[in-house]
Amino acid sequence: MAGFPSVGEDPGIILGKLAEFSRGEPEPISGRMFAHSYETGDPVLRELLRRAYELYMDKTMLNFVMYPSILRLEREVVRAVASLMDGDGGVTGNFTYGGTESIMLAVKASRDAFRASGKTGVPEIILPYTAHPAFLKAAVYLGLKPVFAPVDFDSGKVDVNAVNERVSGNTALIVGSAPNYPYGSVDDIKSLSDIALDSRVFLHVDACIGGFILPFLRDLGESVPDFTFKLEGVTSISVDLHKYGYALKGASIALFRSGDLRRYSIFMGTRWPGYPLVNTAILSTRSAGTLAASWAAINYLGYKGYLEMAGKVLKAKRKILAGLENLGLKIVGKPESSIVAFTGENVNVTLLSIEMAKKGWRLQVQPGSLYLNFPPTLHMTISPIHENLVEAFLKDLEETLKEHKPPAIGEALKHIVDIVEKEGYRRALEALGISRGSAISEESMLLVNELIRLMPPDIVEEALTEAVNTLI
Repeated sequence: MAGFPSVGEDPGIILGKLAEFSRGEPEPISGRMFAHSYETGDPVLRELLRRAYELYMDKTMLNFVMYPSILRLEREVVRAVASLMDGDGGVTGNFTYGGTESIMLAVKASRDAFRASGKTGVPEIILPYTAHPAFLKAAVYLGLKPVFAPVDFDSGKVDVNAVNERVSGNTALIVGSAPNYPYGSVDDIKSLSDIALDSRVFLHVDACIGGFILPFLRDLGESVPDFTFKLEGVTSISVDLHKYGYALKGASIALFRSGDLRRYSIFMGTRWPGYPLVNTAILSTRSAGTLAASWAAINYLGYKGYLEMAGKVLKAKRKILAGLENLGLKIVGKPESSIVAFTGENVNVTLLSIEMAKKGWRLQVQPGSLYLNFPPTLHMTISPIHENLVEAFLKDLEETLKEHKPPAIGEALKHIVDIVEKEGYRRALEALGISRGSAISEESMLLVNELIRLMPPDIVEEALTEAVNTLI
């Protein structure tokens, strides 16, 4: 479509085009994806979510006075998630469209509470290097100064002493992950809670990916560190329903220890002649469909169902860990949840991911950073459906590793670096074949990921911004 269509098309033609556009892309429900998909393998649940979504997709969450049932659904979902996070009657929260939105609300609340306390400096947010970039995004959007804390490379957990050293009179928020996304390690939230209490600052726990799996893994006998509101210093928690809550995408909860704190996350606009704009989330107009689907998922699965799903994840994880170690691959960090990251000697993770994709498996490349001392790894987010596919995956991985030969990209890499230094990012992107309307080749991805690993993060961010600005 070069521009705006002059006339409409037949629905069948439109759907056919969409099917054609997506041909060859990974299928989320296949079970062959280890990122961006949280598949249960339960067709009844899948159909229920779609029907629940359809019932509410045309209703907007902007006006719960017009649709009282939306307020009821949000209250019930928030209470369910709060109880999972060991919240008492005072814990409250908001439904959002994703973890980033939930995180932004928590950061806004801490910033505004910081200001309300009478402090006048630039509020700071202490982040582990493994914290999700959504926190950095929130800091940029909301005017906080990010202060990074190093991570122990064996455990993948934030260095608690380093966090304590970075607390100052300008600290508005400390962040911990349960678990972090790169390695699946749970930060020492208990120690962070103690620091937050002693320093009288807020502590947010990012349980976006762990909130609906860690409690059930613990109930299955796994050793899971404390990370919930049981710890007195925890002031807010983010939990995604569209991950291990198995709801449709666009569903998360931002929880606050008290309404007094949540109040700082709310936006109210009445200085115009129109309706009062009341926002408990960042977005205004948004379909209530994902809220209804989230409510349906919780009520369909219940505690027993989520426990069964966690059991499947645990079985798959144990098989995967054993299989990776048998293949001589190295597990990075301490995988305490449902995430496994691995690497290996004489393994180019980008090429390995490309080779596995040709066999139908999708692994997420984590290029690493020479400047931050993070190795390149492959990331696996394990879902319940993987319990039945582990053996096939490991067999294909073993066959692929036997034929795997790290590519010789030194000269090509040097050529691109020379172009960056002499002619700038745009010319380098052209040399990589990255232009508007183009597809990124396998050779280009090998070079791009290696550049990400080798170059300083600030330069990487600038170059990737230019690349995205070029592609879209």
